[in-house]
Amino acid sequence: MVKCDNCGIIIPEDMESCPNCGKPSPIKADEDQEVKSDESQDFKTEENQELKSEEEQNSSEQTLTRTCKNCGARIYSDNIICPLCGNRLDEEYEEEEELKCEKCGTPIPENTLFCPTCGTKVNNQKDTGYSREYSTNINDNIKTREESNPSIGKKINLVSIIIPAVIALIISIVLSIIGVWLELSWYAYIIAIIISVGFCAAPIDNEINATISGFIVGLFLGILETPLFGFVYGSFAAELYEYYVGTHLITLIILGVVVAFLSNMFLKKPVTNIVTKIKKMM
Repeated sequence: MVKCDNCGIIIPEDMESCPNCGKPSPIKADEDQEVKSDESQDFKTEENQELKSEEEQNSSEQTLTRTCKNCGARIYSDNIICPLCGNRLDEEYEEEEELKCEKCGTPIPENTLFCPTCGTKVNNQKDTGYSREYSTNINDNIKTREESNPSIGKKINLVSIIIPAVIALIISIVLSIIGVWLELSWYAYIIAIIISVGFCAAPIDNEINATISGFIVGLFLGILETPLFGFVYGSFAAELYEYYVGTHLITLIILGVVVAFLSNMFLKKPVTNIVTKIKKMM
């Protein structure tokens, strides 16, 4: 016997509903609820299994990839058109033959530019996205390296050489005349080279142009050594100077090159500041 939840009378357990109010028996209601709960749970389980099966199938299909023959992009196997270049893909994909080195016959991995065994450059290599990117990176690195360390030919600038050389030569000639007049003999030319080249070669853009500028000044001052001495003391004194003292062309050239190089390497900043201040004052 059980008690009705609605009206409270006692009813037999085998009755499906209360004879007084018609409400289903508590035992019958519990059994129906358990049956419905089990059926709902079974239905949800089956539905989840079906969804999981579909997801796994789609996932397995998506992981199967191939390479676009036009641009080399990795694409899903069920794609008809390449999403990168728009190339229409063949329905059947045939794997390409393994590439081998022409020199040693070693199998070459995909996207390799050089043979891993002998180092020979791989010819007829398929132009894939990776190889294009790798080649672009190499070219960019080479370009950057060339810009940071340009060749000697690219460093040479005639304007940067001639103008400082002419100014330094004029200053050295004036200083040489003054030094010869002060009876400093050929040491006057050494002092003139150190002062003129050291000051004029420092602001030059690079050491190559500075060295060439110092070479020019040393060369011309060495050629003018005896004539400048004759300009101060006359032609007879110049002949005696050349006979007893001689010319120092090689010495002055070497001195001009060394002074120009050292000045450009170590005195660029202070001399440049001095030149800037002089320009502002003018």
